[in-house]
This record gives sequence, C-alpha cells and structure tokens, in this order.
Amino acid sequence: MYHVAGELGVRVDVPFKDLSDEEKEIVYNGPSVKRYINIPSKNGKLFELNAEYRNAHKAVEEALKKAKTEKGLQRINKYLKTEVCRECNGTRLNKRANSTLLGGINISEASKMTLKDLVNWIPKIINDLPLEMQDMAKNIAEEFMDNANIILDLGLSYISLDRPSNTLSTGELQRVQLARTLRNPTTGVLYVLDEPSIGLHPSNVDGLISVMERLIEDGNSIVLVDHDVRILKVADYMIEMGPQAGHNSSNVIAEGTIDEIEDNVNSIIGKFLSNEEKIIIREKSNREDLFENGEIELSTREIHNVKPLNVKIPKGKLTVVSGVSGSGKTTMLLESLYPGVKSLINDEKLPNNIDYINCDSIKKIELIDSVPIGKNVRSTVATYSGVLDDLRKEFAKLDISKEKGYNASDFSYNTGSLRCPTCNGTGTISMDVQFLPDVEITCPDCDGLRYGEDVDEILLNGLSISQIMGLTIDQALDELIGLEKVNNKLGKFSNLGLGYLTIGEATPSLSGGEAQRLKLASEIGKSQRNSIFIFDEPSIGLHPLDVRVLLSVFQTLIDNGATVIVIEHDLDIISNADYIIDIGIDENHCGGDVLACGTLEDILDSKESITAKYLREINF
Repeated sequence: MYHVAGELGVRVDVPFKDLSDEEKEIVYNGPSVKRYINIPSKNGKLFELNAEYRNAHKAVEEALKKAKTEKGLQRINKYLKTEVCRECNGTRLNKRANSTLLGGINISEASKMTLKDLVNWIPKIINDLPLEMQDMAKNIAEEFMDNANIILDLGLSYISLDRPSNTLSTGELQRVQLARTLRNPTTGVLYVLDEPSIGLHPSNVDGLISVMERLIEDGNSIVLVDHDVRILKVADYMIEMGPQAGHNSSNVIAEGTIDEIEDNVNSIIGKFLSNEEKIIIREKSNREDLFENGEIELSTREIHNVKPLNVKIPKGKLTVVSGVSGSGKTTMLLESLYPGVKSLINDEKLPNNIDYINCDSIKKIELIDSVPIGKNVRSTVATYSGVLDDLRKEFAKLDISKEKGYNASDFSYNTGSLRCPTCNGTGTISMDVQFLPDVEITCPDCDGLRYGEDVDEILLNGLSISQIMGLTIDQALDELIGLEKVNNKLGKFSNLGLGYLTIGEATPSLSGGEAQRLKLASEIGKSQRNSIFIFDEPSIGLHPLDVRVLLSVFQTLIDNGATVIVIEHDLDIISNADYIIDIGIDENHCGGDVLACGTLEDILDSKESITAKYLREINF
C-alpha cells in the first residue's frame, strides 16, 4: 500500500511524523483509486501491478472483519478503542428487545441481576403471568434451573449474567466452562478432567465434588488428574505415578482404593491423604513481631464486584491473600497494589482505583505469575537461563572446533551452521494436513535436539551439545563438571525443584508453576532488601512435596530481606503464612470485602472467614 500511497503524492522515504497534513490525510482517508505500481520480486526483477488503494482506516476495518483467531484480534486491537454504545448503553440489545417487560423489567435489567437474585425472582413472576402462560413458563424455568443449579453448585451465585467473560478470574472462567459442558444430562460418557481444582477455593472444591458425584450417579465415568488432597480423598480408585518428575517418572508406584493407597509403603501421596504427613515447615512470626519491619498500606475504591478495601501488609514477612474465587484477590494485588507501587517507584500518577498507598523505602516490586515464558519453541530452558551462551563459548574453545573453523555462533541452534537443516533448529516440523489444522511433530532427523549430525564429533566432557540439550538439569549438573558458570545457573533451577526439566525444553510448554519458578531463579541469592514479590497462585499443579520446596523458596527470599505476598487457595501454604488476609463475598453479594486478617490463629478464631472452616480441618 505504501507504493500506491507514493503514487498518490505521499512521500514514503520520510518518517510519518514529518509528513504534511495533506499527506497524512491521504494515508488515513485516501480514496479507493487504482494506480499502476512496480513491485520488486525476490530475484530483483520488477513486475507491474494495478493496485487499488486501501487507506489506513479501511485496512484496519478489513483486518478486523477477517480476524478469526485471538492472536489476530490482539494485533488489530492496538488500533482500536472501546466505548459504550450510545444506542443500547452497553446492554447489547436494541430498543425493540428492551421494550418487552416481564415482572416490570426488561431482559437487560434482568441480566444485570446476580444468579442468586434471578433464581429467587423467577418463581415470583411466574405466578403473575396469565394462567394460559404459566405451564409454558414453568417448563422454561425448569430448563433455566437445570443450568443455574450447576453454576450455583460451583459457587458462582454472585455473578450477573451480563458480566463480560474477560473480567472473570481464572477459577470463575473454568467453572463457567465446566457448567457449560455439564448443562445437558448425560449417561455413559467418559469425562477426562485435567486438574479441575486449579484456581478453586476449598468451598468451590465442595461444589466441584458434588457436580462430579452427580455425573457418576447419572451413569457417567470420570478420570481426573489432580493434586488437591480433598478431591483425591473422594476418588473410588487411584493410580499414583512417580517416583519423581522427569526422567525418573512414568512408573505406576501405587494403585487401588484410598485405603489401599494410604497403606501402601511405596506411595508418596498416601501419608498426605491420611494426614500423617504435614507441610508446616516455616517458623512463623509472633503476633507481636508481625510489623517489626514496617508496613505497606493500601486503600482502594470500588472496582468490578469488589468493595473499597483498606489493608495493611507487614514488610519482610510472608503474607497470603486467600478467599473464594472472584472475591477480589486479583483486583486487590494485581490491579491495585502492583501498579500502585510501580507508579510510586517510577514517580508516576497512581491508578484511578487507588485512594492511598504507602510503601516507604520499597525500591522494587516483581510480579511472578504463570504467564508462559517465550512465545515460540525457540525459547528453551537453555536460552532463558543463559546456559546456551556459556556452552557455545566452551565448545568454541575446543581444539577440534578451532581446527574446523567453528566459533561460538556456529553452535547456536537459532542461526548457527551446526543447527539441524531439517527443522532449522526448532526441534519440530509442521505437517500440512489437508482440510485440518497443521500438526507439529518432533523432527525425525535430530529427534528434537535441534542440531545436525556434524556436532556429534565435537565433545565436551564426553558429550556433544545436542546430547547436552537432551539432559535434565540434574543430569547436567552431574555431567558438566568444571563448568562453573553453567553449574551456578542450573543449580538455582535444581534448588527450585526444577531439576527434572531438560536443558532443551521449550519454555512455552512449561506449566504455570514451572514458569513461575523459572522466572524466580535470577532473584535467588541476591539481596532483596526493600523488594516486594507478588506470586499469583504459585501452587498450581504442585504435589504436596513440591509445595514444601515452594515454601522454602519463599523463606529464602524473606531471609534476603524481601516482602512476599501470595494469592493462594492451597491450605498448606495459607497455614505457613505469617499474615493472612481473607477476602470473601458478603451475604447480599454486593461485592468482595475483607472478612478477616491476622495470624493463622486469628483466622481460625474468625466467625466471618470462609477459609477458616477448611483451615480448621488440617490444623486440628
């Protein structure tokens, strides 16, 4: 298009900001006229094209119409702004639809009600309908309740039907999706659930268990992968894999009923199921010493369904923010505290939803979330850690490398001459399956190790660089003796419980918990005085033994001077906290609010805390 714009009088060899107003107008709103232009081909030859001009606004509109994927929409969104529709005032319905009243309100007003209020409202309005309509209305209401009861069981009674899905928390969205799957009664269906407890508060887990029990009663079967002990305890049969992660995994170490698992000496999870094994490993602060290092104060305005909050967080301690999904944990920390502290550090204006924040002496704040690391398969543990750079330099120093004229750049699987020519160093190739999405398979020539055959004769400690890419972190620590820089970096990952990952593992494929610990590795061993670390549900996907490792990581950060704040549902992590802030939804579902705060003992004594009920089960 810039060739056509040039034919229309726009200078294409100067920065856009230096164009005249007339030229900018052509770029933005130029006419859809055709012009002959010369386009250079790859071999340098020119070919003539009669092209129709598509101005910038039209280009964005057409791209928006054609966008079919989330990635495509994200690319276009940066050119768009969103505002409430003046015609429907955000209800999405036209005047005709909103002109029909039922019980004195239209469908848009009904959609603003919470599910709990709707369930109470519907029986009342059925009785107010004409007699000839009541039977039909009752049938519709029964169908509505079939759907609503599942959502109610999953603890989402406070959500209004017009709530945009992009404002839901991870746990809320997962439960809405589960409810959608289960809304039609089935029998003889096998449901496979992959860690359904992720993001769920223990009270929501109760609802999940009741939904699963209902499915089984209807004649269905459920196979699930999970680490939540409360869900595992209701299983009829368990298959335990182990004994470790990575290359020491994939063995069935125990199977049977829960009683049989608890009695099996080979079982690792058995002692946690029987409550014989506890995960209380931290020496927590006394109530009198909680604020000995100072405090962080935060006061917020109402946002989403969360009431104005006023909280104090002790510095240099482990604080856990708990509460049912959707109560406001993410809103308080990720949408208020984190951007607020960032603004103070950078001397910028506070976000609009913050009334007051005090974090004197804080110089750094880090958000350790579960967002995947890297955007494609070229990002690996080796590149993210910097280990590949160190290895390339070591291989380049070898006599055989010098003889063959190889330098460090040749050992790069991204651009080096030694990368696999079949997959170009990605470790995978894309198979074009006609009429179906492309299929990614492991490269058959390098077996996913990214390098060609020429590297096999260049050995360091008896291993080629491709063989090193196939080692786990723990194996590499044993094999790469004498490589101090490499071992220092890999040692941090091993200490974080990631020793089972392979050096060449693609980082986008890591779980949320693995990604969090990988991001944290660079911070281990440094002084963290005047630093805040916020973790967003770091226990996701973790076995109880991994939770112990995670707690030791928190302690290491605290010992180095950091303030650690964690959004968490895991009862063991909550029990290990110095300070707990428990948020919940109030009785009338008007919004999230702080129900209790203090030490574990304070929460256990609280009558308002929803989490306290479940903490008592494991602490007495």
